[in-house]
Amino acid sequence: MRRLLLALGGLALVALAALLLGGRSRALARRAPRATPAARAPAALAPAIAAPGRGASPASAAVALRGAWGARPGEFGRRRDPESNPEAPMALAAGAPGELAVLDQVNRRVQRYRGGRLLAILEVGGDTAADLALGPEGRTVVLDRLADRTVQVYDPSGKLLSALPLVGPGVDEGGDTTGVFADDEGVYVERQHGSSVRVADVNGNADPNRPELLGRPSRDGRLLVQAEIAHRAAGECLLRATDRPSGRLAWVQRLRAGQPIVHILMLDSDRRGNVYLAADVGSENGADFAIVDERVVVARFGLDGTPSGRLELPPWPAAEETLRPMAVDDEGGVLVMVPQEGGLQVLRYLFP
Repeated sequence: MRRLLLALGGLALVALAALLLGGRSRALARRAPRATPAARAPAALAPAIAAPGRGASPASAAVALRGAWGARPGEFGRRRDPESNPEAPMALAAGAPGELAVLDQVNRRVQRYRGGRLLAILEVGGDTAADLALGPEGRTVVLDRLADRTVQVYDPSGKLLSALPLVGPGVDEGGDTTGVFADDEGVYVERQHGSSVRVADVNGNADPNRPELLGRPSRDGRLLVQAEIAHRAAGECLLRATDRPSGRLAWVQRLRAGQPIVHILMLDSDRRGNVYLAADVGSENGADFAIVDERVVVARFGLDGTPSGRLELPPWPAAEETLRPMAVDDEGGVLVMVPQEGGLQVLRYLFP
């Protein structure tokens, strides 16, 4: 089996859905990355794709982008081999208003968008990349945690600036890493949903000291955040925020979902300092282990931890393997990747 099915949630200090992936034994071909300009993409990326129909949501969604399954510019790779878990794009990252990137690892590339229009295609060397982040000055950071075991930093043109070894001080195994992040102070990998290790400076130069942070950095740079399932059956998640400059605990909050927690799906923040926690909730049918009354609960907390909003979204419509299916942009829009039979679309939800 090419990868084992991810299991989201249930680990201490879960900062996102847990991903348990199996490695590949074959060596991966390494190709020089390049960027494909948006001018080469077709004007119409794909026909419209129906939005999730089950579980009505009080929030309205706009389509941020859409694309059919395939390998042309603006399309997305999908793998459904009989002897492996189904795969669609593994991760989604968002930044400035209208800016987002999709890790299309099946096609060995990252596609970057602004306002729903394809800007560039950055080719990566293999199809085992698991996560990505948008860094300062148009840089893109890609994490390959199992095969190459590297953190790759690309410039806006798609040129590979550095390929940093993942294993080293703070990281004993590539499989221990559960996410990659980038901000104005460096590039970080998250270890076992807890602390984050700084592997490079803001320009992608390796950090030999690899210091650890008490969580993942918030987008405004003021907090380090962690989350865990506190009581699965009672539907409670615990969210901790540490003041980044001082290292002191800033606040602790709970998400009370009202139903048992299936997975933690997202822990993210926006440029204003709000923190967002999303959980997939529902009740398990004991007879066949199916989840019934499923929905996604998204909670927003202010810089001081005060609850400031809550959304209830439709349940997950497909079982494709993914690490980061949700993200928050700088303005607080909640982005959700929705794989369906016709292709992939990214929906954007706003808090009322």
